Amino acid sequence: MKRMKKSLSILLTLSLLVTAVFTFAATAFADDAPQKAPVNTDVAPQIKAYKDLLDLFTQKKPIADIKAKYIADVQKNVLGVDGSIKAGDPVIDENISFVLDNAVAGKLSYEQAQQAVDKGLQWYFYFLIKNLTNTGAKTALTAGDQAGAQAFIDKAALVYTSVLDVTVKATDTAYGTTSSAYLNDTILPAFKSDIEKKDVTSLNVHRQLLDKSLIKVFSFVTLSTAKDIQTLPAAEQPAAVIKGYFYFMSVYGYLHGGNAVDADIIYKAFASGDAKQINYDAIRKAVIRCQIAKVSAYTIEILEKIEKKDIAGAAGTGGELVGFFTALEPFVGDAYKAAKGLNDQVLAAAAAGDADQVRAIGYQMAAIAALADGLFFTAGDTKAIVNGKIQTVVPSFIDKTTNRTLVPTRYLELLGFAVSFNNAAKTASVTKDGVTLALKIGSDVVLKNGEAIADYKLDQAVVVKNNVTYLPLRAIAELSGNHIYFNKGDVVVIK
Repeated sequence: MKRMKKSLSILLTLSLLVTAVFTFAATAFADDAPQKAPVNTDVAPQIKAYKDLLDLFTQKKPIADIKAKYIADVQKNVLGVDGSIKAGDPVIDENISFVLDNAVAGKLSYEQAQQAVDKGLQWYFYFLIKNLTNTGAKTALTAGDQAGAQAFIDKAALVYTSVLDVTVKATDTAYGTTSSAYLNDTILPAFKSDIEKKDVTSLNVHRQLLDKSLIKVFSFVTLSTAKDIQTLPAAEQPAAVIKGYFYFMSVYGYLHGGNAVDADIIYKAFASGDAKQINYDAIRKAVIRCQIAKVSAYTIEILEKIEKKDIAGAAGTGGELVGFFTALEPFVGDAYKAAKGLNDQVLAAAAAGDADQVRAIGYQMAAIAALADGLFFTAGDTKAIVNGKIQTVVPSFIDKTTNRTLVPTRYLELLGFAVSFNNAAKTASVTKDGVTLALKIGSDVVLKNGEAIADYKLDQAVVVKNNVTYLPLRAIAELSGNHIYFNKGDVVVIK
């Protein structure tokens, strides 16, 4: 905890140097924190306390009074949920309290404190829903306690409809999605059927669909906030930055686990406290890439679970995959509408343990995702699709000896890599996201940031053909954290 207090002190000192700019300490570590209270699942009084706090802001009550109300009626419950958060991920109370403390001291504005309390507690209620559906309902139904499981689901539904549905509806309006109707009319009612049938696997699928739908919503509202900041008067921007910060912190730990580079782009922008650091286009790209990374990760995880004969686990992961694939809807337009049926198909394939079908659907999902951020091409073709736009390229080819796809360096540039050559050393280097991979013509060794990768050898070396340098696509894509999909000569590369 000493390390965190030191950084808070430094950041606070820096924040005082710039008017209306505040830098947050975003990551408090759960394993460093004091002993937390147990999670309180009596939700009705908590919803009332939340609304009472918001009403105090509406009445323009003194920040000191609001802070006292937070401590008396809410803080213990927030600490309980903080105790359930994975070690190393951001915790809620420290962030809310930090803003309230500095608002009381006059270092932050009333509006900033209001956003921190409102959005910080939405973060709390989202994690409370996770606890109610997983630790509560899933555990109860696994033990055969149908009444107990339904009681937990009823509480989760009350929290959702009373607190979070308004945010979901706002994102539906902004992005043309239908998440509110989907959750209210499909997912929440499905829990009752699962419990009546004592179907723990289906309950877990629906729990994942609820959870990932909310992750999608919090990602979208973060993006909406970034867009709004561009046109807000300067006086309103600091509060909007805090709004975006707390919304994103709700899902930061989860997205960071799949795509640390892009999650940190969003985090660092909002955590700077400086509206000038909010680059909408950069944040939009990072949001998309965070969702795509999860599509890739869960496609792989389903296949791994099927291989291990964990069909129930594969079914649950299918729900996670669908949740993140639906998050691409606003970014790929009509292509998503045409492919929407893939959601039900992959859920069925995962639940049936059909690995071949999951692979086929996963490829189709990856091809759709590449329209938002990625590369699609057919080996030997002179056209490639980059982020949905057609580009003319030198054809790639498949080495008949190794059966590996080799691509001109231009393909990697289209994926965002910087490519350079050392003619004397006969080495091609590709750099992206702070990682440089160096491949020497004729060698099977790869250098990563100047060091040979231990226990890794290329099964396809760099090739020079007709004065064009060709690199093995799979090796570079996978070593740099991308994912590659093949289907009868067609190739998709996404995060």
